[in-house]
Amino acid sequence: MTFRLNIAVLTTAFAVLLPGVPAWARGGNTAPQATREPANDAAGTGEEDDGALFDADASADLKLLNGQRWTPEDVGPNPALAGSNIAGPQEMPSRAMRAAIREANYAVKPGDTLRNIAYRYMMSPAAVAVVNNLPFDGQHDPQLKVGQVLTLPVLAGAPIGFKEGEQLTSGPGISAMKTDDSNWGRPEMVQLLRTAFREMNKRWPQKHPVLIGSLSRPGGGRLGHHKSHRSGQDVDIGYLCNSANRDRWGKPAVNEVDWQRMWFVVDTLERSGQLAAIFMAPQLQRKLYEYAAAHGESESRLEHLFQFGPKGSHGDTLIRNAAGHRDHFHVRFITARDMGGRDS
Repeated sequence: MTFRLNIAVLTTAFAVLLPGVPAWARGGNTAPQATREPANDAAGTGEEDDGALFDADASADLKLLNGQRWTPEDVGPNPALAGSNIAGPQEMPSRAMRAAIREANYAVKPGDTLRNIAYRYMMSPAAVAVVNNLPFDGQHDPQLKVGQVLTLPVLAGAPIGFKEGEQLTSGPGISAMKTDDSNWGRPEMVQLLRTAFREMNKRWPQKHPVLIGSLSRPGGGRLGHHKSHRSGQDVDIGYLCNSANRDRWGKPAVNEVDWQRMWFVVDTLERSGQLAAIFMAPQLQRKLYEYAAAHGESESRLEHLFQFGPKGSHGDTLIRNAAGHRDHFHVRFITARDMGGRDS
């Protein structure tokens, strides 16, 4: 009886702990799957799973600069443990991310574009272009040749700070929900957001403004329950709905979401070339995919944007699933200036 009881206890504990273990650590190499969110998760509470990096399938294609293979262990929470190829904060350009970056070589494959390579490694196309001295205007990807070797900047741990910042306050098309010191971001990110939502407001002035939640603290550092939001490159955005007077975010029903404005925002920000990742609930990803496809967007582009489209799940896209994102979506920017270059 005691033996059976102990087995039952161990089995239950293993089942609870396993979803939190990365696929590569469990010996698997499949793309990330949907994470179930707690049914009683209150809006805006709980720890967001927004610190995920790329998976083992993607890492297999990377080589370190000395020719060794990249392994998932090369990316971790403590950059100081990752080896001598790490560039510490003091070695980065003055406007660059105050986080260690490890560079690796990647050989271009048939069908690769600058965007899908960047999104596979949760980096922005603009950042990859700057590191490789490639022409990039945010709109048109430069031509790549099969076998061409690119240097990829890859985050080895979470970014931890920033020197220059700007507050994102309420304005045209924007309702800032935070009135404390958690609404600071890097100037380039804040300006891109203001421009996108100002244009949205011009097109749909009768609709409610976008609800903006957390960005970062001035100068960065840990922010509440967040695993990220520490470097002025992350922003939480409430799902845009059809109502004219929405003043707080919740978990909207699918038919409440304003898919026209949602696609306008995602499309506008993505075309800047400065996005590294968007975290969004999978059921809302699917509906947004369907809207974009029905309104003329090409399948080849959508395939590299949505992790959860009608064809299933894969892990080398801009928009990814992460727990805690049913009441808002999370956008991560890594601009060209973060790599020491200039924005286009």
